[in-house]
Parts: sequence; structure tokens; C-alpha cells
Amino acid sequence: MKDEFFALHLDTGNGEAGTTRPSGQAYLAEGAVRCVFSVRTAVKMGMGANSRSHESLTFRFVEQIGEDEFAVRLLSNRRLPMGEAELISLDELAGNHSPELAFFEERVVPAMLERGTPEDVRSAAIDRRVFSGLFGLGLLYLDRGESGRAAVLFADLAGIKADFAGKDQFLFNECGIGLRKCGLYGEAISFFIRALDYAPEDENLLYNLGRAHYENGDWTRSLDYLIQSNKFNPGLGPTNSLLGLMVRLETDERLADRYGKPPVPPAVAARARQILAAGSGRLKLDDTLMVNPVEPGRARSGGVGHVEFKRRGGK
Repeated sequence: MKDEFFALHLDTGNGEAGTTRPSGQAYLAEGAVRCVFSVRTAVKMGMGANSRSHESLTFRFVEQIGEDEFAVRLLSNRRLPMGEAELISLDELAGNHSPELAFFEERVVPAMLERGTPEDVRSAAIDRRVFSGLFGLGLLYLDRGESGRAAVLFADLAGIKADFAGKDQFLFNECGIGLRKCGLYGEAISFFIRALDYAPEDENLLYNLGRAHYENGDWTRSLDYLIQSNKFNPGLGPTNSLLGLMVRLETDERLADRYGKPPVPPAVAARARQILAAGSGRLKLDDTLMVNPVEPGRARSGGVGHVEFKRRGGK
């Protein structure tokens, strides 16, 4: 991509800003949570020795109305919000309410739009602020040590179907970088893949995918995306730096142990050498992939700089 103004952010991890995990509170402050949530409650029936209990699952429509205030209404059998709203705090929301984004998109939004009141139409809208609020909630789950709940929500966000202003490669790329900094490499890859829908030939995005697969210890897929990044911009420094590291890690076991990486397969290192040699003008580049071609996904940014690879555990 020639126009640097529209280039995606490179996930280089340089400097203080590159190592800081994203803030869930910051995303929540920029957004506005609006979604259906499920709530499980224990129900006890009978008395004494004959008593038994089971879980009851209810669905509720939740809409943020203040910095730490959320209006909650039950859903009717017609999947429509009903009754008076109960006000809860963010801590209460994060504690026992689980977001059901796919259910909201596929079942509740159509029902609300069919009823068509002005309030329904407004409440059914899924926009950039809603996305930001839910992403922040996922980061909050991570801070609470609830990685399972976070993973489910991030998967739903990566697969979101709603169209809205700002739903593009910049949004998914930024989220992917944030999740990579949290050590959630699989989730980060899902967001980067989604960004390919909008920018399949962006060398920075393809590098970011290669970087995430590198962090995940998948040399073959990392190399495949670096090959594509190099194809669209052979002079991209971070791509060449990561290729060079692959070559070094093949034979330097101490370095591989320092970075906490598995051995580099000889075929991967050989292809990395070939690409670097092609960039120097000593060899014609064969950009054939190691495995399957890069497929467009359903998954912004700044200047180009060098890559700084940190010790294991560094983000």
C-alpha cells in the first residue's frame, strides 16, 4: 500500500506504548454497552429431604445509561424487552450477566425492528460504540481472571454481522493488536483474519498475522503470512526482521529457549533465507506458500519501525 495515511498499524511492540495491555475501562468509557445478557440463578424446590435445586436461565436486555449504571429488562417469549427496568452497576453486570451477542443479533434485533417503535429501533442499533463497550467488557473479564467468558465474547465480536460506520480493517486490526498484547494469540488471529475482508493486500496486516502466529509458536503459518507481506512490500523492515529471526532460531537453541519458542523446521528457515536473499537482489523470490493460501477472513495504524523481540513473557 503506497498511501501511508491509510496504512494499518504495525504490531511491532516497540517502546512503552507497544507493551501496554489495552484498558477495558478505556474502551467502556468510549463505548456504550447494549446487548442481551443471560443470567443463571439457582432455584430451590421443595423442603427438607425432598428439596432439590436447579438452574434457571433468563435472558435480559441491558442498556448502558450512565458511566456505572445499566438498565436491565426481561425479555418476553417474543424476544422483546418488557416491564420496568432494574438499575444495576458495572460490577453487578460483570459478575453474573453473560453477553449473548449472537442471540441479540439474530433473534432479538429482528423482533425489535418488526415491532418498530422509535425506542425499539434505537435500542436495536449495533454501532461502533456498542462494539467498543462490549470489547471493553471482554477485557474486564480478563482482569477478573475469567478468560473463558472473555474468549466467548471476543469470538462473537470477531464474527459480528451488523454493519456500522467504522466496521472495517482498522477496527479489527486494532482489536487484534490489543488481544495479542494480552497473550490471546488465537483470538488476535481471528480479528486479524476478519480484517482481511477489507484489506487483503495490506502488508502491515499480513505482518501482524505473521507476528501473532510467531507468538503462538506456529512457524509455518507465520511464514506464510510473512511471504504475503513481503510480496506486497519487500522493503517492510519488521517483516524482514522476523524472517531473519526465524533463520537465527533454527540453529541457536539458546536464543530459541530465551524467546520460549519451539525449534524452527529446516524447511521454514530455508524459505526465510530465500526471501531475505531475494530482497537483497541475490535470488529471485518464489512466493509460493508453505501450506494453504491466505484466505480472506470475516477479522489501524501508524508508521513502520524496527521489530524488538522480547524475552518470554514480554508483550
